[in-house]
Amino acid sequence: MELEANGSNLASLRGGHHSLDASVEVEWLATRRLGLRLEPTLSRDGAVSGGVSGGLSWKLLQDFEHDFHLQVELLSRLPWTDTDIVQPGDPDQPLALDLKAAWRTGPLTLRPGVGWGAFGTADHTPVRGSLGVLLPFEGVGRFGFWGFELDADGGRPRPLVAAFEIVPNLEPLGIPLRLGFALPVSVGEPSDRPSVGWYVRIFYESAREIEFGSARELR
Repeated sequence: MELEANGSNLASLRGGHHSLDASVEVEWLATRRLGLRLEPTLSRDGAVSGGVSGGLSWKLLQDFEHDFHLQVELLSRLPWTDTDIVQPGDPDQPLALDLKAAWRTGPLTLRPGVGWGAFGTADHTPVRGSLGVLLPFEGVGRFGFWGFELDADGGRPRPLVAAFEIVPNLEPLGIPLRLGFALPVSVGEPSDRPSVGWYVRIFYESAREIEFGSARELR
């Protein structure tokens, strides 16, 4: 079980417009391969709105020897219509099927992804893609990592979102928490629309989650 509290604020370059989001996310590793996620969200972009998103994931491959992992994800949200709860990096379409991978070679971890959205009106094409390039603070990354991520979704008017992120891990200090800080930029967004801001996430990991991570490192 993993619990997360999330908050974000995007601001326009001129005009003083803001988009605020707050959510609580629950992730449950039901089996070694099946994961479930539920995330109710409140958003304010002029008016206050709410909704809920969720997903299923299935681990197709877990190659601990070569540090290569592959999983498929099915993501959805309510309401299905256009909604302010969609945050930078979220699927633009109300339903998305993604294939995601993670590969660590030396200190470098690559997280590519590709997907397809459905049941909405895409501004360009419902194809999605992402790439994360991550480096540990030290050694095997027990204390967390930092990196850059790019997310492109042809369903959005401006498809590309870029972010610098830092994710410290406090578990080696005896605190079962991880923190996440990101600075997202919506590339090409009009200057009077929210496009630059910050994102904060606090993770709580259950003992089972920590034990699974420790077993993975031992392998």
